[in-house]
Amino acid sequence: MYLGSNKIPQQKLSIRKKDKKWREACVEAYIDLSTAGYSERRDWLKSLYDYYNGVIDDADYRYVLKPYGKTRDNFPSKMRNYPIIKPIIDLLLGEKSKRPLNYTVTVQNADAVTQKEKAKQELIMKNLQQQFVNVLNEQGIETGTPSNEVPPPAEIAEMFEKTYVDNRALKGQQSINFIMQDQEIYDKFQKAWFHYLVSGEVYTWRGVRNNEPFYEILNPLDIDYDKDPDLDFVEDGDWALVRKYVHASTIIDYYRDELTDEEILSLEEPEHASMDSYLTVSNRADDRELYRERLIEVVSVYWKSRKRIGFLSYIDPETGTMEEMQVDETYRLSADLKATGAKVDYEWVNEVWEGTRIDGRLYVKMQPLENQRTSMDNPSKCKLPINGRKYSDLNSRNISLVSLGIPYQLNYNIYKYRLELSIAKSKDIVAQFDINMIPKKWDLDKFMYYVEGTGIAWVDYNKEGVQLSPQHQSVLDMSIKTIEQYIALLETIMQEWEKLSGVNRQRQGEVGAYEGKSTSQQAIVQSSHITEDLFRKFGRLEQRDLQALLDYSKEAWLQGKKASFIMPDGATEFLDLETMEHMESEYGIWVTDSGEETEKLEIAKQMSQAMIQNGLPASAVLEMLDSKNFAQIKSKLKAAEAQQEELAQQQQKAEQEAQQAQLEMDQAKLDNENMNKEKDRETQIAVAEIHAGLTSGKNENDAIAKDRE
Repeated sequence: MYLGSNKIPQQKLSIRKKDKKWREACVEAYIDLSTAGYSERRDWLKSLYDYYNGVIDDADYRYVLKPYGKTRDNFPSKMRNYPIIKPIIDLLLGEKSKRPLNYTVTVQNADAVTQKEKAKQELIMKNLQQQFVNVLNEQGIETGTPSNEVPPPAEIAEMFEKTYVDNRALKGQQSINFIMQDQEIYDKFQKAWFHYLVSGEVYTWRGVRNNEPFYEILNPLDIDYDKDPDLDFVEDGDWALVRKYVHASTIIDYYRDELTDEEILSLEEPEHASMDSYLTVSNRADDRELYRERLIEVVSVYWKSRKRIGFLSYIDPETGTMEEMQVDETYRLSADLKATGAKVDYEWVNEVWEGTRIDGRLYVKMQPLENQRTSMDNPSKCKLPINGRKYSDLNSRNISLVSLGIPYQLNYNIYKYRLELSIAKSKDIVAQFDINMIPKKWDLDKFMYYVEGTGIAWVDYNKEGVQLSPQHQSVLDMSIKTIEQYIALLETIMQEWEKLSGVNRQRQGEVGAYEGKSTSQQAIVQSSHITEDLFRKFGRLEQRDLQALLDYSKEAWLQGKKASFIMPDGATEFLDLETMEHMESEYGIWVTDSGEETEKLEIAKQMSQAMIQNGLPASAVLEMLDSKNFAQIKSKLKAAEAQQEELAQQQQKAEQEAQQAQLEMDQAKLDNENMNKEKDRETQIAVAEIHAGLTSGKNENDAIAKDRE
């Protein structure tokens, strides 16, 4: 009997022996195993969120407020929280929201390279065929295909290497784009980043619900798990569970298909809902209606069991080659296959199981996980649907940014408390007078009126029965000299905390009066080096979660998927998946979320004004400003530059054509002028010849007349 014990039932069992009793025993054993230290860990994590929110814990200040074991209630000061942790966390939250999240899907199937080479050969072959057609057309041979100018094969091959994308990768990219929008991944990543900064722990839940991939950020207070010390991520561990306290309506939403009508009815009167359990999980310190709550415990457990699989080796009758196929443990080799020399080799591999306990008595979904996320190279390698990591738990207790700031927050509040006391005690310089110095017919109010109004204290030294002396006057300095010291101490605490957190005043936008631009930028760069490790580790978790969602979509969309959705830049994208192509694709996803990427993005955007001045269209610059990653900016700028270059070429061509037309017009005009000049010259010659002929005839007539005489 394993119920109620920490002993884990044997996992290397045949599926026939993994009956209902065994499954419930496994769930109970892992729940019991996680109970040890549960409340202590939960209290510690919850206190971190209190420090972020500025909740005062009197135990932290007992040695200040009760230095001698007693409380001084009438002191003119009160312990308050002056947040110095929250602004640092909020600034990093804002930076994370503006950092680019670039994800690219690739295909890792064994035939990916083969298909690429095949596509490359087909493109080069088409190029050679077109060149051959061009040569035949030049020789006057009728081919039936028009000539087209094409680049040489070497240039085609170079362009192919730069632009080729596997069609399956495009489908995978569209799939993850749809999931990002449908599951609001950007906002959920921001929530996970908040948990990571405050508690130093972040946990996520990935899977399939209602034939759609789902993604959920888990509260670190609700998760427990076990993994090898050398493993960074929970999904690679041995087991994990999620313990939640929810209402019956939430249980019915998630598990309505797993519960009977009687079980649903019984949830209205839960057997294990108690005030103690509610107080354990309640985060509302000012709840006034605790006894009206009816929260029910729901524990979902995932663990790695063992299963027996076989590898069938047989001869393919069509090819005659030896083939191998994976079969389950129930497979039996037929006599015909045995006669051909076929055989089955069995092996024990890992398999993820799931089980959920509701209200400590109802067990649902006690089965192997439907999507094992196994590796094609290693069938024993599988991943849990729960993922997460800690910030710094190597050989020591985990820390977070908030936990590092707790000593500085406590000291800051204490010195603020002391400063308030000092200000209350400080009375400046006080003049001390003998009360008998008030004139005989004056009261105290009239005396103080003249002191404050004129600065003169009128004294009656002839007061009857009173011996007065000027020596009765004295001055007391009741000002506190330590106020400036407290202010200096507070400034020192702030500087040390900012140095430790990596968020200095320059990074917060506070620049000194005598600090140059280069000095401030260098200070910001140096501070970002400290926090970059936080962003890097969290970015690795983002990559794994996106990979998991892409893998789970294969199971969710067994019948294919058609959808349209809007991208962040406003573009409409369409998703049309075929079942087999998506199922058989092995995707790999790469995420870029680095400080260097952010810097390049900001530099590119700062150059926008110069780009417009240099002739780049304003519309292209506006599209660039709307981009979320540097690669997209480069792509849009290249497209704009190509369009601008094409426009310049068209303008140049138009100018050349206009110049050519002008030259032709000028030449025609010159030819016309030359022709007119030639005609004028010919006319002049003709006139001259006519004139010469007339002159010659006249001379002859004169000669004849003279001879007659």
